[in-house]
Amino acid sequence: MWKLIRPDAYRVWDDGTVRERLWRYYEVFNDRLYAKFMIALKVGVDVELDAELGKLWDEHDRISGVFRSVLRRIDAGELDLGNIDSPKISYLDAKVELARRILSQCHFCERRCGANRLEGEKGFCKLGRESYVSSAFIHTGEEAPLVPSGTNA
Repeated sequence: MWKLIRPDAYRVWDDGTVRERLWRYYEVFNDRLYAKFMIALKVGVDVELDAELGKLWDEHDRISGVFRSVLRRIDAGELDLGNIDSPKISYLDAKVELARRILSQCHFCERRCGANRLEGEKGFCKLGRESYVSSAFIHTGEEAPLVPSGTNA
């Protein structure tokens, strides 16, 4: 339907600049490349998830370079994601743990309220441990390269 409402959003892929800047998004959308989260599941980390926060961040920073290297190799066809064993603890697991810890002293937004949302304390945003979506719809009012986009509130 969005092709009828905003045909420019479909034709935008004919623009060389758009294809150059958003090439990976386009390739994932067309099932020619893997989404980054799928690759992050295959990159292992050398830290336990209950490690001290500083060690967890240090390992995250270290392994980020490894992730980028694996991503480049997979995108270039030099490495097959299907041939990589799943690690005990993945880069994505570490990211989830870091997010969980941020929830314990919330600083996800610029308010940096410090609420312990894991214990049910409400943050400035009025959210506790669980967040929710009050509405979701296809948004067609953005610039053509971004249409359609999902909008949540």
